[in-house]
Amino acid sequence: MENNTVDNFFCQHFYTELSCNKLDFINLAERCELLTQILLDCENVQQMRPIFRCLGAYLDALQQSLNESMSDFRVAELTVAESLPEFDSWLLDDSFLQCQYCQALNQALLKSTLSHSINFVLAGLLHQLVSYMTKELKLPRFVLA
Repeated sequence: MENNTVDNFFCQHFYTELSCNKLDFINLAERCELLTQILLDCENVQQMRPIFRCLGAYLDALQQSLNESMSDFRVAELTVAESLPEFDSWLLDDSFLQCQYCQALNQALLKSTLSHSINFVLAGLLHQLVSYMTKELKLPRFVLA
């Protein structure tokens, strides 16, 4: 019972942060990555469910923020003096679609009746997808003229 109290505390903190702060796409992606890391530390599916719900709210907010303009701070942070670095596109180049994949997998896991071991494997996949998306969102995308 104590684990549920701890899980609910963390989820309440995240929901409060989501409703009180104006987080941009990188902050939201980092929170999603943290939540998926917490999923990997869960001992059973019952502990995972509140995290899945919270992650769903953050992924929804991230999806919306991908359509918003970047702050001057983020533009400066994502600007480099030389040409943009080359990187291999693993799955796809579209962050919006990556976020949709993460949302779909999260929803499937939330409503899942799969075995304990399959849930943990899919939670690991979700963590990898979110981590990849977060890393990609942090890559420079502008070059000084």
